[in-house]
Amino acid sequence: MIATVQSTVATRFPHIRGTRVLVAASGGADSTALVLALKELGVEIVLAHVHHGIRGKSADGDARFVRAWARRLGVPFHLGRVDVPAEAQSSGESLEMAARRLRRGFLVATAHQEKIQQIAVGHTADDQAETILMRIVRGTGVAGLAGIPYETVHGGVSFIRPLRDVTREEVLAWLNRRRQRWRDDETNADDFAMRNRVRNEILPLLERRLNPAVRQALLRLGDIAAAEDEVMSALADQAQRSEHPGQAPLAIRRRLALAELHCQGVSPGAIDFAAIESLSRGGDGIPTPAPGFPQCGKKFSIAWKNRQKVFHSVENPSIAPTVHIREGRGFSRHQDEVCLSAAAVAGRDLVLRSWRAGDRMEPLGMTGSKKLSDIFTDLKVPRAERQAWMVVDCDGQIAALAGWRVARDFAVEGPHAPSIRIRWTAKDA
Repeated sequence: MIATVQSTVATRFPHIRGTRVLVAASGGADSTALVLALKELGVEIVLAHVHHGIRGKSADGDARFVRAWARRLGVPFHLGRVDVPAEAQSSGESLEMAARRLRRGFLVATAHQEKIQQIAVGHTADDQAETILMRIVRGTGVAGLAGIPYETVHGGVSFIRPLRDVTREEVLAWLNRRRQRWRDDETNADDFAMRNRVRNEILPLLERRLNPAVRQALLRLGDIAAAEDEVMSALADQAQRSEHPGQAPLAIRRRLALAELHCQGVSPGAIDFAAIESLSRGGDGIPTPAPGFPQCGKKFSIAWKNRQKVFHSVENPSIAPTVHIREGRGFSRHQDEVCLSAAAVAGRDLVLRSWRAGDRMEPLGMTGSKKLSDIFTDLKVPRAERQAWMVVDCDGQIAALAGWRVARDFAVEGPHAPSIRIRWTAKDA
């Protein structure tokens, strides 16, 4: 197992050598193997554990296990306590979705606190196979078939997956050879979650009845899809910049339509094949939206010091007819200017839009998250005026509510830290 992890690290994450890495340590087999593997490879690690407030004494035991283990390893330890059931009830999310959001928020905040740029999580090859199969069943495109990427960015921090080429069977065998204990999560045997049903019932059935090597087949499919998705994305980007994107092949127009729906802020659950088709067959020019889909507005670009181009879009131009985006340093004294940490944005797409029902942010100077609707109520903003407020969205996370404050993860680090300055001219100006 360790040879596979070493190869993955050398190929995908060579930059972690000589740096500190925050490891999400649940106490389970996968994260336990991840901690030991990175330690064996000479990576300086910090452990972070999240108590979700769900499993009572069992979860308390997990937290004690990881804390004691960090002490034996001689590495720093951070414990986060969140109330997932209360958050799920408040936000209307499932327990799984609320737990993922709160866990990710704690990990990102801890990484910023420790000045760490990488967070290692324990997804394995089995997680990849399960994810691909679930997406096939639900319905997905080429990008979805690529499964779990080796690296993603959230809140300006990279989430890396050094175990993604290792099977769960290899993980368990390696831990047993080392006589290393771990904690078992009893909820993994329950069938309330789709992933558990796929893991415990569907994949074993497919192995017995259809293909003993179905997991390997799904992993090959993911690799092929990831490579083809990269090529298709490049072709779609070229078509978007052309004079006649509506004349592109249907597969490219479908990609442009999907991007358009995301840009409009349509809920992922509402994006189905029919919605994509109604946009992709709109003819010449930018795909024509079906009734009820407002079109994205102007496009802006900014050149970074590393010469990458980052495209910014305005979903609703009426909230800010004129927008200027530039690099700067430190904070701003202007009420009509938002300053975000350049390190937190990290080259990701910024969308300037109106607020939507269910929007939440984690405001600087406050603990936890808060619904924008509650913020407007606190500020005594009439309902009729709320659509005129500009929300700055970074990769699906609210970075700022213009005219009020920025989110904790996107606050400029200091008076001389690199920042992104977004200045706008309001409609009434």
